[in-house]
Amino acid sequence: MKQTQILYGAALILGSELMFALLSALIKVLSQDVSQIQMVFFRNMFALLPLLPWLSKQRLSGIKTTKLHLHLIRAGAGLSAMFIYFYAITNTNLANAAMVLMLAPFFIPLLARIWLKQPQNIATLSAVLLGFVGVLLCLYAKIDNVDTNISNELVGLIMVGAVLIAISKTTISKMTHTESSQRIVFYFTFLSFLISGLLLPFAWQDISLANLGLLVLLGFGAVAAQLMMTKAFRMAPAANIGLLSYSSILFAALFGAIWWQEIPPLQWYIGASIIISAGVVSIFYGAKKA
Repeated sequence: MKQTQILYGAALILGSELMFALLSALIKVLSQDVSQIQMVFFRNMFALLPLLPWLSKQRLSGIKTTKLHLHLIRAGAGLSAMFIYFYAITNTNLANAAMVLMLAPFFIPLLARIWLKQPQNIATLSAVLLGFVGVLLCLYAKIDNVDTNISNELVGLIMVGAVLIAISKTTISKMTHTESSQRIVFYFTFLSFLISGLLLPFAWQDISLANLGLLVLLGFGAVAAQLMMTKAFRMAPAANIGLLSYSSILFAALFGAIWWQEIPPLQWYIGASIIISAGVVSIFYGAKKA
């Protein structure tokens, strides 16, 4: 593989993580005037738009599936995790909310062992334990200029959100042999759009034109970030650029410090370093075994 491809892939993955961190900041801003259900609804509505040309071309053959139960599991887990993530962003600092995403990969080997019957080695299990230590250090670090410390209930909710993301990703792994990427994305986005739409009347709040513009930006920004990430992993293997996904916690900490004066202490950086080290062990050992 050419070095330029790896560099291009690295730039794209960094760009996507920067975009995701910006979107998290946008969610925090919108949460002051817009309900979480509204944010989830509009985010999924605009994520559906890029799939419409594919759906128009494929018609029923594109969405015909024998794995509807797995699509439902993935949609239920993924949508619930999205709600938890949005709630975490609203009720804690950006750096802590990012732990929902950072902790999820450490649950995947456990689920793969239990559900997919995939054996796991001692290095992977050690990385899982190490990742938990890092996350707890980050979550319980006292952030400057934040009045309230994170509660045990919110820590538990963040853990649940990470498990749900891991379930969603493990379900994808179980479907990849028979389902196309477009079909998997379509069912998740459509079901999430449908469910959040049914909930919308119970949480509707008047939306100003300015906030409507931000919601449009949230939806298309999420699509752009997903496209950049997908392109990145087509350009370069995960073993080469996967670790750059952890840059999202650094971007989240940066934006939290700039806009909300949420200054992480040394303990937070030690925890983040432990998480990244655990990721190094997991990714490089996995690449070596592969």
